[in-house]
Amino acid sequence: MDNQKKIDLIIQYALLSAGQEDDFKDRQLGPIHIVKYIYLADLLYSRENKGETFTGLEWKFHKFGPWSATAHSRIEPALQAINAHKKSFPSNYEDKKDWDRWSLVDDQLFAECSRLLPIQITNSLSRLVHQFGKDTPSLLHFVYDTPPMRNAAPGEFLDFSFAVPKPATNKDDFVPLMKKLSTRQKKKFKSRLEELRQRNQKRLQERRSKPKRIPSRRVPLYDEVYQEGMEWLDSLAGPPLPEGNFEAVFDDSIWKSSGRTLNDIS
Repeated sequence: MDNQKKIDLIIQYALLSAGQEDDFKDRQLGPIHIVKYIYLADLLYSRENKGETFTGLEWKFHKFGPWSATAHSRIEPALQAINAHKKSFPSNYEDKKDWDRWSLVDDQLFAECSRLLPIQITNSLSRLVHQFGKDTPSLLHFVYDTPPMRNAAPGEFLDFSFAVPKPATNKDDFVPLMKKLSTRQKKKFKSRLEELRQRNQKRLQERRSKPKRIPSRRVPLYDEVYQEGMEWLDSLAGPPLPEGNFEAVFDDSIWKSSGRTLNDIS
């Protein structure tokens, strides 16, 4: 199967997965959603194939998520090939084109597409379509937080090798500290541990035997001295910040900071 057929198959499978929803409103997907589901299919496949994607597309960090012009260009022909329904309506933005929504319910075709796709994709992609559907903000947040995106800066191509799970630490290589100690050291350690346990138990018993003191409650005095003290403390912070709208500027190095690359929630 060549890459174009793979892309088309993912597009069709994503829409047919949405077609499995009970509510007809949840069966519609727009181009932005379909592009992200193609990306997620590649992500799922790459995890078990050493970073190699299923479609062979070159994904790029674009605005709020992964983008491929090739993937976007295949949506219309791929969906027309299976007679999917297209609905267009005016955009809320004057500088934007009309919004398109695609839908199709076909259980037999859904089953056929499922058989043609790798299990690494079908195991999870349909679930992700069910989870996010056409909820654009949630879907964008999810794909933005995936390893290839978190290890790239705007405009860079995405490296799917970051999606490959790191091998688990071999438990045989781990040696507990107690096994490293000699017999004499172990006896000394246990003796010291028992001594600490008895000491702590004695302190606890002494604390319980002493009557508890209830501190008297003092009513705070908010007088002139208090007010002057508060004003003096506030003055240490310097003049108050000016009010208004301001623009924050961050250095480009923030894109490769540890705060973005150490963890992911995908």
